[in-house]
Amino acid sequence: MKLKRSAGQLIALTAVLALVGCSGTAVSSTPPSGGTSGSGSTTVMGGPEAADSFAVTANPDLASQARAIITDGTVEVVTRAGVPPYEYIVEGTDELRGVDIDLTKAIAAKLGLEIHYNLVEFAGILPAMQAKRYDFSIASMGDTPEREKVVDFVDYSTDSNSIVTVKGNPKNITGMDSLCGLKISSVEGSVMLGLLEEQNKKCDPKMDITIFPDNANSLLQVQTGRADATMYQTGITAYLIKTDESSNLEIIGNTEFGKGYNAIAVSKDNSGLRDLIQKALIELKSDGIYAAIHDAWGLGANTVDEITVNDGLKYNQPS
Repeated sequence: MKLKRSAGQLIALTAVLALVGCSGTAVSSTPPSGGTSGSGSTTVMGGPEAADSFAVTANPDLASQARAIITDGTVEVVTRAGVPPYEYIVEGTDELRGVDIDLTKAIAAKLGLEIHYNLVEFAGILPAMQAKRYDFSIASMGDTPEREKVVDFVDYSTDSNSIVTVKGNPKNITGMDSLCGLKISSVEGSVMLGLLEEQNKKCDPKMDITIFPDNANSLLQVQTGRADATMYQTGITAYLIKTDESSNLEIIGNTEFGKGYNAIAVSKDNSGLRDLIQKALIELKSDGIYAAIHDAWGLGANTVDEITVNDGLKYNQPS
């Protein structure tokens, strides 16, 4: 198996790791209106056009507990960009949008906290959390048993991964076996890369896998013909194809693999905050806000019946 990174990508990844050693890039999001003092209602503006409003009622008891942990009242969240509809920057601005952004704004409002976002490349998020540079992360990251060794997870939605190629499927890909011998792009530290590496053990000839620090670059390889295929989260790809009329991508039918949780990551020694996030999400489900936010982004099918902690074994994904 060949795992390659171009010189440019190695430089980019080195820069990212250096950035993690200091701090992430701060970005903005559409702010909620109303107070977050720990009581009353806050209107969270969200949805694809930031035109949907979600009235979140703070829980004074949870807010009091949250302020005992986040003493300055502002929770530091690390995320990534370029992954619509989960988290992305609106073109020409520094504004973050996405279902994960709306959800975390609602969690903060429920806990009576302000929220500040920081951007780090995907491969740098877990090291940043282990170094305790941020309070929690949300980055459409899967909860896996391997990752649970270094952080705790609050599981809040599901997604799966599909094989993605260009329209017309010129390589006649029908499943994982069809990827053997092809040029494949993938993302550093992703569940998709783990799935591909497992398959490549069975391949003869082997896949030629090139690794990139982010999803946008991985997809670009397929779009421009430098890779024959990639694996990508099904919901993200479907959203991209639906919203971009110029997209030349195609999801190979019946190739969904590695279904699992999207999860919020919290440091192992911060179980208090982990439990508050779980309780906030449970209340947001009960209030109907959780479902409304997912519906606004066309991800209603990705919601879960129960908000769990460290439940990655349910789907037994590779890390």
